[in-house]
Amino acid sequence: MTPPLGRRRTAGLRALAVLPVSVMTLTALAPAPERAPDDAVYAVSLGDGFIAGEAARWKGNAEGDWSKGGVPAALRAATDRTQADNLPLDSVYAPSASDCHRSDTAEIHGAKGAPSPHGAIDHPVNLACSGAQARNLLSEPYRSERTQIEQLEALLALPRTQVGHVVVSIGGSVLPETARQCAESWKSDAYCSVDPAITGPALAAVQNAQKEAADTVAEVKRALAAAGSSARIVLQSYPAALAPGDAATTAGEEDSWTRWGTYGCPFYNRDLAWLGTQVYPALSDALRKAAAAQQVSFLDVRQINAGHEVCRTSARQAELTPGGHVRLPDARDAQWARYFERSRTPLPPAEQAESLHPSFYGQQALRSCLSDALERIAAEGRNLALSCTGAEGMAPDAITATAGG
Repeated sequence: MTPPLGRRRTAGLRALAVLPVSVMTLTALAPAPERAPDDAVYAVSLGDGFIAGEAARWKGNAEGDWSKGGVPAALRAATDRTQADNLPLDSVYAPSASDCHRSDTAEIHGAKGAPSPHGAIDHPVNLACSGAQARNLLSEPYRSERTQIEQLEALLALPRTQVGHVVVSIGGSVLPETARQCAESWKSDAYCSVDPAITGPALAAVQNAQKEAADTVAEVKRALAAAGSSARIVLQSYPAALAPGDAATTAGEEDSWTRWGTYGCPFYNRDLAWLGTQVYPALSDALRKAAAAQQVSFLDVRQINAGHEVCRTSARQAELTPGGHVRLPDARDAQWARYFERSRTPLPPAEQAESLHPSFYGQQALRSCLSDALERIAAEGRNLALSCTGAEGMAPDAITATAGG
């Protein structure tokens, strides 16, 4: 079936050079001291932009008229933490010289105070990097940094230091790439969900994610064992950033430019249904199997944005009132993922990369989820399969973990 042609204009999708890590440069890469005055207990995140904090710069999304230049400056300023909260970029995405986008509000900070085999966590460390793939964790330097596993080993080698938890998020690169292809299909008045050139590679990449995740976890286990650490490992899935098709009606027809230019949702409902019922669940299932095979805990966050996804009609964006005043939605009503970036002016790659990643609110939800999950794992004293699910009207800090990930 071919969707009805819309009145379209061709437009492009909008979708630190850092020193090598060593014991001496660790502090430049993560909010942790090189050496604590007393015994220090760390929690470490490894992986890609979803766990690094990509898009956590933004407090929700903002409406903008594509035909009039996109998001008004007042709305951008009200949702951009570097402006709204007067924070330097080095605070929001440290270090700013890198595009790793390790956010000050990233998920791993939810581990602070959580129990671990080595005592309560007092130093969360974010070693994840936006755009990283499994090879960048294990064997191939990325953005002028050593591999993430080498960074972990450097931390484990510090005197009077213990690592209590390692949280891993890897294998999700298929998500932004498939979304990009679906957006391109939308621009061409075609469905991505019936195009074998898109569906075949997407589902193959999902299956490959299982091996990548298992290999990564195995290497983390090796590094911990070599250091004599009894840290617990948590492998997690990926949050669905897009609403399912039946919840994604936006103002105007599906093929209207308003759907992209105003709402950041250049997707047909049929394609959203395919992503929501096949791609996201298949990826979670693959990662669940990897965790089971490696005998580590699994945290399923696929539904953590439920009620707050991009494209969901009931999830609000910042807007200007008829009088020209900024109206910001409460976190309980806002979207928790960055919409598909769009503008009449091409955006720099660093902003394009933020598309469909957890925003400030999404990272809040992930922090709450991780904190509760680590408490439950400690209470049980064994590896668990857990999940976190959101809902309309729920605050991000109200998210909890339940059995059955």
